This record gives sequence, structure tokens and C-alpha cells, in this order.
Amino acid sequence: MKNSISLLFIVSLALFFLSCNVKNIEKYNEEFKGQWRTAVFYSPTKGDSIRNFLSIDGKDSGFGVACDKDEPFEECLFFQTGKVKYNKSTKGMQFGNSVQQIRQVTQEPFINESGIWELSLDSLKYFKY
Repeated sequence: MKNSISLLFIVSLALFFLSCNVKNIEKYNEEFKGQWRTAVFYSPTKGDSIRNFLSIDGKDSGFGVACDKDEPFEECLFFQTGKVKYNKSTKGMQFGNSVQQIRQVTQEPFINESGIWELSLDSLKYFKY
């Protein structure tokens, strides 16, 4: 009985510390907030020029892969919506409740040498527009 209580306490404590690493991304770093997009590039899958889009705006956040290059979030091959959570220890970005598609933040938002806000997800550069 004593061992099971100790084990339950240790598991509860571990879950508490792990959950402290996960925050709404705007609370973690408000510089993530806004509209972001990649440069235009060619996608062999779509057979056309495309770009990815990222919108961080509370519950209405979105992430689109291989979208129309001129219209945000139109004709995307993949699209996620929902509140964005960020795990500080793994640098993972999660949209809504989906744990199947977690994006890796490879560089947090910064102002580049051209004076443009930039961030990197899964080693792909996004620029604020």
C-alpha cells in the first residue's frame, strides 16, 4: 500500500512538471502572434508553385501546407486549426487537440538582417506579412 501511494505521488509529480512545459504560444512568446508565410517554392506533389501559411491568433489559429501561393489557406494539401500550444522542452508546436502533427520550432521569431520578422518551423523559414 505504501509503495503504491509513493508511486502514485511520483507519477503525479512527473505529470505536473511535464505539463508546466506546455503553454499557449502567445503566453510563451507574444512575438509568435500574427500572419506568417513561406517564400514561394515549387511542389512536385501539387505540380505548381505553392507556399505554407501560419496564423497565430488565439482560438482562430491555423497552419496550411502547400497552399495557393497568392491566397492564404486556399487549396492547401494539409490544414490544421485551433489554439496553438508550445512545449518548451521539446520545442513542439501543436494546433488544437491534434497530437499527430506536431511542428518543430527550429528558430523562434526574430528580426532578420533585412528588418523582417522571421521564424522557422521544421527548418522552413516563415516571414511575417
